[in-house]
Amino acid sequence: AMCGDGGFSMLMGDFITAVTYDLPIKCVVFNNGILGLVKMEMEATGYAAWHEGIDLHNPSFAACGKAMGGEGIRIEDPADVESGIAEALAHDGPVLIDAVVERMELAMPPKVTTEMAKGFTLYMLKAVLNGRGDEVVELAKANLLR
Repeated sequence: AMCGDGGFSMLMGDFITAVTYDLPIKCVVFNNGILGLVKMEMEATGYAAWHEGIDLHNPSFAACGKAMGGEGIRIEDPADVESGIAEALAHDGPVLIDAVVERMELAMPPKVTTEMAKGFTLYMLKAVLNGRGDEVVELAKANLLR
């Protein structure tokens, strides 16, 4: 299973079920500390104050996986992805992979519409005019300059 940190936080009890029944589930949590899809939806409608109410103060999900009786692996460096996934797949029982990812990475919807693009442009303009141009620069660095 692959999910965001917000979605996993809401359904964390499902991992306990996997542990209870010793199911060999491997769960990857993309941990960016924010409700990324909600952020993207707000930006796509031109809402510039997306940072209000969608920040997450996450625990170490790998430590949570171990505390629940499964295995937990935390990946913070992209160079460790292959070995972390291999370690998870080699484990017989449930594994929770806590993959720390770039906070400003865009969560892309299946289809980008013209309305979304216009709204996103409006969001960036509002952010700059409200003195938060650094957010736009950070967004560009995370998504364009890599």
